[in-house]
Amino acid sequence: MNTTAAANFSSDYATVSSRIVPSTAEGIALCTAFILSFVFIVVGNLLTIVLFAVNKRLRKKSLFLVINMAFVDLMLGTLSLPIYIYSVERRFQLWKGGWSMSLKIFYTIVDVFFSQASLISAAFISGERFYAIYWPFKHRTLSMRAYRIIVVILWALTLLIATSWSTSYYLISYKRAVFVWTPYVLILIFSICGCNICIWRKFRHGSIASQQPNRDLLNKRLTKTLMLVAILASLSWLPLVTFNCLIYVFDVQIPRKFYDLVNIINYSNSFANPVLYALRIPEFREAWALCFLRKPAAPNIEDTLSRNKEALAIVLKPVGELRTSRTETNHLQLAFEQEVLDTKL
Repeated sequence: MNTTAAANFSSDYATVSSRIVPSTAEGIALCTAFILSFVFIVVGNLLTIVLFAVNKRLRKKSLFLVINMAFVDLMLGTLSLPIYIYSVERRFQLWKGGWSMSLKIFYTIVDVFFSQASLISAAFISGERFYAIYWPFKHRTLSMRAYRIIVVILWALTLLIATSWSTSYYLISYKRAVFVWTPYVLILIFSICGCNICIWRKFRHGSIASQQPNRDLLNKRLTKTLMLVAILASLSWLPLVTFNCLIYVFDVQIPRKFYDLVNIINYSNSFANPVLYALRIPEFREAWALCFLRKPAAPNIEDTLSRNKEALAIVLKPVGELRTSRTETNHLQLAFEQEVLDTKL
């Protein structure tokens, strides 16, 4: 998710220090890290989408935005990251080849579009979880059509922002575009953080009313997982925003290798999401196990214990009431028999 990587290929990036001769070892290390990120992004998100397509248990409205984000990250890793790796190889003279203007324009459009879609998806996921926790009964009445409308709004907003940014970049200057882009990204990051802080406060100090304990337990676990996804997205964007502010606003000289490391952090968020889904969401964990092991996944101990406790409480409640009624009946019968004996005496 690297909106500003196109600056590495233009003269606008002249403020970044390039006086030090690039080392071949550094170039190999950076390219290896980017190639590994590319493999993990493509494999992880592609498998997530395939599991969603073939497994009916995953086709829930609560996971609709998750799959949309997996598609965005897949496109970002497939279309944008290889071109960035090629540019790093050229800069460290590991690969000899030309750099055409058409390839630069293609990279800029694709990278800006899908990186913004990924960040906006994280913001929409945080907003959806905020609505689900604070208004659970209204949230359950949402239909799949409502989620489809949300996804359409997400892509329309992404298209508007990406078009505005690309236009200002090519027609005005990259520096002016950064002045507009930075506050917008910070607003999205603060919105994500605000929604997650409110959700966390609700978990700690509030209670979620419901008549379905098991369903609420799964909803709470899903919310915590998506909170981690949104927080990781915010953390992966903050270093990139900071570096761009230092370079273009304060004219700070920063070596390109550090900028590349920031981009590795930014891209790595795209393959961290499938790992979180597999570890934290039971439906994904079971689907992965059925796909690779051909057997159901081992149940999570915490989930099993909590479900057993709730089920035991539900079962024992009528049993306890029945025992109480039986005890009261026995006492009444004994009292009646004692009164009869006293009368006879």
